[in-house]
Amino acid sequence: SAGTGRTGCYIVLDVMLDMAECEGVVDIYNCVKTLCSRRINMIQTEEQYVFIHDAILEACLCGETSIPVSEFKPTYKEMVRIEPQSNSSQLREEFQTLNSVTPHLDVEECSIALLPRNRERNRSMDVLPPDRCLPFLISVDGDSNNYINAALTD
Repeated sequence: SAGTGRTGCYIVLDVMLDMAECEGVVDIYNCVKTLCSRRINMIQTEEQYVFIHDAILEACLCGETSIPVSEFKPTYKEMVRIEPQSNSSQLREEFQTLNSVTPHLDVEECSIALLPRNRERNRSMDVLPPDRCLPFLISVDGDSNNYINAALTD
């Protein structure tokens, strides 16, 4: 089944994005159920199922955001223009939407960054790496503190 679950995720995303565009609704549960009835393990883990929901939510909330390079400058100028009625810009609204679909960390998830010995290594207390993503450093000078304000990503 090497790659079957990941492939299933892409198939479901493709079908659901088409469904959202054409019909204005999505039915992830029945799509996955149908897919798995035709080939076992097309969605193998809860994480894959959650990812599908997160990706569809982001796509539906954010819409198409790509801009051709040749049109970036005029598009950007339009995006930063403040609308008098709302006193906001398209760029600000897009950023607020992005923040609404971005998971926020709880303080408990950054406990290593908050240890007294590590506080001075953080450039800002507003930007802390979660414990689950910390890189492990090996020091050659005998420093026992292997903390760095950084996060590993897939």
